[in-house]
Amino acid sequence: MAEIKRQLEALRPEIDDIIRIGGAPGLSLGVLHYGKFIHTAHFGCRNADDATPSSDNTIHSICSLTKLLTASAVAKLVHEGVLDWDIPVREYLPTFRLRQDELGMKATLKDLLSMRTGITAANSLLMLQDNEPLMKPGDTTGLATNLRTAKPYGQFLYSQWNYTLVADIVKEVTGASICDYIQQNIFGPLNMTRSSFSYLQDLVDDDVTHTHCTHDDGTQSQKPDAASALIGTGAGAVGGARSSVKDYMTFLQAILHAYRHQITEGVDITPGSIFPLIREVFTAQVGLGPPERSGIEHVAYCMGLYRTKLPGFLSLASPNFYYTLGKKRLAPYGKSLAGTDVYHHSGTALGHLGALFLVPSTESAVVAFTNSQPLMDPADFVAQLALSRLLGPPPSLDFVKLAKLARAITLDNYKVLEDLIAKGRTDVPPTKPLAAYQGDFYNAIHNFVFSVSVTDDGLNIRLQRGKTNFDLLPYDGDTFYWRVDREEEMCKKGMWGFMYKDWHLFRFEINSHGEVEKLLWKHDPYLASPEAFTKTPTFQAYARL
Repeated sequence: MAEIKRQLEALRPEIDDIIRIGGAPGLSLGVLHYGKFIHTAHFGCRNADDATPSSDNTIHSICSLTKLLTASAVAKLVHEGVLDWDIPVREYLPTFRLRQDELGMKATLKDLLSMRTGITAANSLLMLQDNEPLMKPGDTTGLATNLRTAKPYGQFLYSQWNYTLVADIVKEVTGASICDYIQQNIFGPLNMTRSSFSYLQDLVDDDVTHTHCTHDDGTQSQKPDAASALIGTGAGAVGGARSSVKDYMTFLQAILHAYRHQITEGVDITPGSIFPLIREVFTAQVGLGPPERSGIEHVAYCMGLYRTKLPGFLSLASPNFYYTLGKKRLAPYGKSLAGTDVYHHSGTALGHLGALFLVPSTESAVVAFTNSQPLMDPADFVAQLALSRLLGPPPSLDFVKLAKLARAITLDNYKVLEDLIAKGRTDVPPTKPLAAYQGDFYNAIHNFVFSVSVTDDGLNIRLQRGKTNFDLLPYDGDTFYWRVDREEEMCKKGMWGFMYKDWHLFRFEINSHGEVEKLLWKHDPYLASPEAFTKTPTFQAYARL
């Protein structure tokens, strides 16, 4: 063990390089091996305007690493007889009965937790700019019920709305929020005093990492808090937890111990543990491919965790994989470790990233937290680098070289997208005076609105009558666009950088009476067609009817 500790400590120069390349203020790392804490390390500074380094007790937003907490809490509720894995969602949530497709009729709690409902991602409907909540907690059930499916029921599609529905079920059945349940039944018993679902302003001290963006030159600026926004939308179970490296490793230590015992003994309860049914949480539920070749034996989603049988792509859930490098540039990890199961997850929120890797066979865990929306994901590569020292031998991947490549591709992608959109712009003017496009455009259930107004050279479109907005310019007839600019999107407005053309285009539909009737926007890359938002009829239109 002493040699492994020495090897982990020797990684500091390499880790410093990765963090610098990514442009994060700092990073915290924690390592468990054979069920024991063996290493923590902190790099850079706690916040961009604060040279103080983080510590084992510094509070981080852990983003989607919350999902394992949520799944573990639901397992407890199932064990207590409060919930059932296999009862249809419609039996818990009356609103969900409005859904008459296969998903609406068959989907269960286990389907939600394992991301196999086919519900589309629709991340932009939760929050889109500067972590401004776009939904109220009471509206999530209705919106999730009416979201389209992007894949058939039973296939994997990672959507936050699955976990908002889980939270809605717990609230409906118990009368309390799942966040409160986790606080009382996990954080409390494990003495995780640095963990909570608190709003930023409610935290009692300043040993906290704040939300940041990373500019094109690698510097950082503070942005509105990410976790507070998720809690404010009712999506705390999705990614709203805060924790320290020490606290989160305490949680991982406890579930790894419970899982190892339960899988070895073939039981559902571990004496002295607060985590029943953990082997069910760790069971592969759905492969990532189509039914005829799902690949579940190689890569799968469990509940709040991916499971990859090595060799495989451990960056699968990281922006390093799906935004920049992919299979073409990343070699499979662990070619000499064939058959080893690694459970993993990324934490991604606007302004924070996290990485988690678990190896139950040795009760090992690596976790990394960073607090920026950087030029590449340093948490992912740093955690894999540390993992390699536990599993051995050293990986064939050069993570510093890959970090440089990922950063370059991030910046290049914006130029490629900018050129693509420019090629599609025409001289065809809007078919109507700009004033004709003004008005409020609602989704089908009337709980999401786009308000359109006229500006000096185009239109402005504002979401949910809040701060989130786009300035639109004429593009092609009744289609308008907003410019591609990473600095504007990431740092001024605090947005995700979706790399597809239709993300930047809003199209208006004119009805047979010559009136602007609908606004179409493909806010979700998984959808085959844009979502339509219908204009509220004017007084004159009502009179004509």
